[in-house]
Amino acid sequence: MRNRAAAVLDSPAAIGLLTGLIASAFVISRIVMAGRGDIAAFVLAGSAHVNAATTPRGLPVFPGQGYDGQFYYRLALDPLDFARSAYGITLDTVSRLQRIGYPALSWLLALGKPSLVPASMVAVNLVELALLGMCGAIFARDAGRHCAWGLLVPGYWGFVMSLSRDLTEITEALFVVVALLMLRRSRPLAAGIAFSAAVLSKEPAALIVLAIGAVRIAGIPARPSGQKVGRGDLAWAIPGSVFVSWQLIVLHATGKIPALRDGHHNLGIPFVAMAQAIAHYVSHLPATVSLLWCTELAGLALVTVLAARWWTRSSAPLGERVAWLLAGLLAVSLAQGIWMGAVDFRSLDDLYVLGILVLLASPARLRLLGAAVPAVWLVAAVHLAVFL
Repeated sequence: MRNRAAAVLDSPAAIGLLTGLIASAFVISRIVMAGRGDIAAFVLAGSAHVNAATTPRGLPVFPGQGYDGQFYYRLALDPLDFARSAYGITLDTVSRLQRIGYPALSWLLALGKPSLVPASMVAVNLVELALLGMCGAIFARDAGRHCAWGLLVPGYWGFVMSLSRDLTEITEALFVVVALLMLRRSRPLAAGIAFSAAVLSKEPAALIVLAIGAVRIAGIPARPSGQKVGRGDLAWAIPGSVFVSWQLIVLHATGKIPALRDGHHNLGIPFVAMAQAIAHYVSHLPATVSLLWCTELAGLALVTVLAARWWTRSSAPLGERVAWLLAGLLAVSLAQGIWMGAVDFRSLDDLYVLGILVLLASPARLRLLGAAVPAVWLVAAVHLAVFL
């Protein structure tokens, strides 16, 4: 029976379906418990930014600041409306406008109908998680592993937070993984298109593009004479151009460059905010919030340490491994506002996903990881199924 189940799951389609079913079960649980039967509660709109009297009918507005999903909901109502305030919702910063990928997909799925947007935002993340599981299975199979190991890719607990509150990380991660898969298939044009979608979903994806471009440029002297610029450079040149172009479009519409608006809030001196967060949560043990935070940090630390251990022996392309290093540098340089709070480390998704890809392509035995990741995911899922 066990062998039969293993054989059934040894296909990307099966892993994608399983990922979708698990994510759907979580969504149903959250709707019933935390959302009290209302999927629009996932938006978590707060009265500080949302005027309940002028928002589309059916959106619950809670007292307080709300959460980031309220801004992506506003953009999903009309992705090309660059006004600071629209539909009764005021953006907290113009930098939200650079993360247009997820709202645009949600708008398309909703056919532009405001009443369907809350459901379409959840549906987009569900479908993307299933596709992320399928892609992870392909990476695992290519490395000679059972496809079920691909579940590690969508198994990040930060994605549970993104799914719970209509956030952008899942969209960015999917397009990054698709782009890297296309690169491994020697399809740089397709990779460039996927990377373009990634950088329009969340700007840290630009670091991955930078790593891919840097490795390509460093290899120029080794290219045959007369081939200093080639088709392979499309993978980084296209998304680089798209990222800059979108920044200029938003600049023209708002007078501000979105990438420059939030950098001083999100970045700081390396290791300082991380060390402060660790000291804070460890000192408050065994409080529930501290236990949850420390559990999730331990899971991420395990992935990171293992990826570092096997970095040189991994057969993952050099560009992917350099991208993981840049993701690590970004992670330790994030500001206190990102390290602290009930965020489930969602902003460190690139560090996790790239680390898993490095490990899948290595000789490492992943049994410990195979037990730890689902355990941490389950802890986060139970918590977010109950609490908004």
